[in-house]
Amino acid sequence: MSDTQRAQEVVGISGVSIASEDVDATREAWCRFAGIGHSPALVVGGVAVGVGPTVGGPEGLAAVTLAATDVSETLTLIGRRGLPVDGGVVDVAGTSWRVAGTTGQVDLDPRGGIEGVDHVVVSSTDPDRAAALYGARLGLELRLDRTMPEHRMRGLFFRAGDSVVEVVTRLDGEGDGGEGGADRLSGIAWRTPDVAAVRERLLGAEVDVSEVRPGRKQGTLVATVRDPDLRVPTLIVGPA
Repeated sequence: MSDTQRAQEVVGISGVSIASEDVDATREAWCRFAGIGHSPALVVGGVAVGVGPTVGGPEGLAAVTLAATDVSETLTLIGRRGLPVDGGVVDVAGTSWRVAGTTGQVDLDPRGGIEGVDHVVVSSTDPDRAAALYGARLGLELRLDRTMPEHRMRGLFFRAGDSVVEVVTRLDGEGDGGEGGADRLSGIAWRTPDVAAVRERLLGAEVDVSEVRPGRKQGTLVATVRDPDLRVPTLIVGPA
């Protein structure tokens, strides 16, 4: 890897932004998920979680923050590749991606058993467009293009440091993107070394969690967190 490539390297997902019509309830739900008390700075597994009002838009995952070794170089290159850049925010097919530096990142808090974002899910109606935009233009490395007939979906998996951006397209043509064919940020999977232990903690906090089951990736276990106040489809993922 050249010095220029290192300067523009995305090293992980350092933040997510959630839009909610009830900001207080959503902040409380994320504190509950993280296993922490109320705090002005909400951090889940070393990842900053911002919760704000919907401001006329839909509830859910509103933006993802990518940590880059050189923010200015990264944004300049993304702009030259043709993606709209407004300040530190990049628009990719209607989804918002912030680019931030690696300095000032928060330390991992082990109390809740969460160790960061395993992957974020993007719903799209156009996998070929997604391959071009998230790969060639945003600069994420496409590691796997996998068709899963048993799930009626095709998944494109892009590396974002130690996390993954999973772009999903339905094979039945029904589509699950945003308005007007735009893509949509549609879920977060959080990494943990012990899915069963995190599940038990959440159940103890009166959070509805599914049974632990095998993940789609071989050698993993997953459980679905069914707390509507999170406002985002949420999964916990760990080793089998």
